[in-house]
Amino acid sequence: MMEQFKKTVVGFADTLTIFKNFLTKRQEEKQSFKVEDLARDFLGPEFTEGLHNTAQDIKILSTLIDKINVPNDKIISMAKSTPFILADRALKKYFKGAVTSVIASKIALGRINLTTLKKAFQLGGYDSVKMLLAENINNKPRVTKNEKTIKAIVDRLDDIIVIAKSEEKLQQMIEQLHTQSQWIDLGMNKQKTNVMTNKEQPLQIQI
Repeated sequence: MMEQFKKTVVGFADTLTIFKNFLTKRQEEKQSFKVEDLARDFLGPEFTEGLHNTAQDIKILSTLIDKINVPNDKIISMAKSTPFILADRALKKYFKGAVTSVIASKIALGRINLTTLKKAFQLGGYDSVKMLLAENINNKPRVTKNEKTIKAIVDRLDDIIVIAKSEEKLQQMIEQLHTQSQWIDLGMNKQKTNVMTNKEQPLQIQI
């Protein structure tokens, strides 16, 4: 379903941002940019009826765009692609508490998604992630060169959750994780590893 959605919807544009960019006098005079006020002022009072209904709001916003004569190329230039929005949302959720939402958005703007970051970490750990985030593009880092920020990102990428339906399966998965981690010169930190269960008896897992 998501793949079909991405094929159908290429991006989104914030109409508030568009209106503020094209109605500069209205903004200077600190007039309202609420949909009902814009509809009343540019389309007429009859267009304010039935607002706050999703279908009607979309119809009114589209009519306002036409009325104000916003060119399509301007809308496209101010829009955000669907892949960016999905990446931005996933990154903010994953790195919440580790880095700011601004940094998460900068990662998405750098056309880096969570999968790319995880692959970089698996291939080369800290150095590989740093190379990706600090890549020089037009004399500016792709995302950041800040060592503290990069370390916070790597530390979060280093967190892994293993879920199993049985104690035996969990033990097997942990052993596999340990083996595969060694292939890329990584190891499990026993002090930072916790085993949790919803059973009364604690699990006897060897780490």
